[in-house]
Amino acid sequence: MDGKRRKDQFEQTMMSVAVGIPCLRIGGTEMQTLHLVRALVLEGYEVRVICYFEYDNDVVAEFERCGSKVTLLDYSRSMPKAVFVSDLAKEFRSIQADVVHIQYMTPGALAVLAARLAGVKRLLATVHQPYTEGHGIHAKILLRCSAFFCSHFIAVSQSAEQSWFGSSQRYAYGDETRLPAHFTLYNAVDVRRIRELCAEGHEQAEKSGRGAFVFGFLGRLSHEKGADLLFDAFDVLSRKHEQLGLLVVGDGPERKRIEDRYSRTGWWGDVTFKGLCSWQEAMTQFSSMDALVVPSRFEGFGLSAVEALAAGKPVIASECGGLSEIIENGISGLIFPAGDTDALVAAMERLLNDRPLRSRLEIRAAARADEFDVGRFNRNVAGIYKRMFQDARR
Repeated sequence: MDGKRRKDQFEQTMMSVAVGIPCLRIGGTEMQTLHLVRALVLEGYEVRVICYFEYDNDVVAEFERCGSKVTLLDYSRSMPKAVFVSDLAKEFRSIQADVVHIQYMTPGALAVLAARLAGVKRLLATVHQPYTEGHGIHAKILLRCSAFFCSHFIAVSQSAEQSWFGSSQRYAYGDETRLPAHFTLYNAVDVRRIRELCAEGHEQAEKSGRGAFVFGFLGRLSHEKGADLLFDAFDVLSRKHEQLGLLVVGDGPERKRIEDRYSRTGWWGDVTFKGLCSWQEAMTQFSSMDALVVPSRFEGFGLSAVEALAAGKPVIASECGGLSEIIENGISGLIFPAGDTDALVAAMERLLNDRPLRSRLEIRAAARADEFDVGRFNRNVAGIYKRMFQDARR
């Protein structure tokens, strides 16, 4: 009984988790943070989300609905770094959470430092982007130093982990060994909910533009997401095929450049821009797509690709980052070399012309998405936190 009592008393100390994140807006990192919070709440943890900077009231409400508390610090991005660290450390100290989990986005290292200064003993961090030359070597050194101060450091794909640390190891639920210093935990999607929303969209779907076959794009219209590559490829295809459409869900800085370059072409009327949508609205748009194109130049994970798979849509994705771990080339989608417009055109044309291939990809897409379902993610989060506390007792 004494052993059981000590175990029960220990488990009671596991109940408080603070999740630190720079902003709460519509975005992939926020969506994954929401999945994390839900998983922790389901396990009985008391969760508080601490947002340092900007926030959207609807997103905040979503976190509150799932059972977490939300603290909006409303700091200014221009505040001195020393003041940011000092103030955030005071916040962590006042909360006295048993675990602090930092979403490692700018200023991730400062948040880790603040947690350590606050005396946090169990500190996790998750990085969502891969290292690129654009980050500079100082960013890699800073992240590795931050990892040294963390109990464990998590990456959302093995390629992202490899890029920062030089090695990678995917977390395996049920592994009885100690948690490694750094490891990969894949992002998740709510497969059931996506399929429900896609079905709702089918009831009132209209094909975008005049095209019979609609390629889709879901995400930020930015250089790193490769939006320009997709429009370059669509320009080539539209000169050879008449029955095409392009549905763009999202917005960003590349839109004006794209409009300036292509708005006078004959196929521009076959392009539909939906703009920035809520997650629910974005998922319904899959019903109007025949395939999703993810032409990213670099990608930490590739959430939109998994969402499309869940909707049963074939995916054409660049061979970069987590995308090459998600898409099985020729099985659940098609892969092309990142940045290669000619290869993208070839992949799009192959999918367009080969109906049997599309059918095979659609069948496998749904099965592949199940491997990233939120249910599996919840189990993994529970396993990681349980193992972390067990390791602490050794």
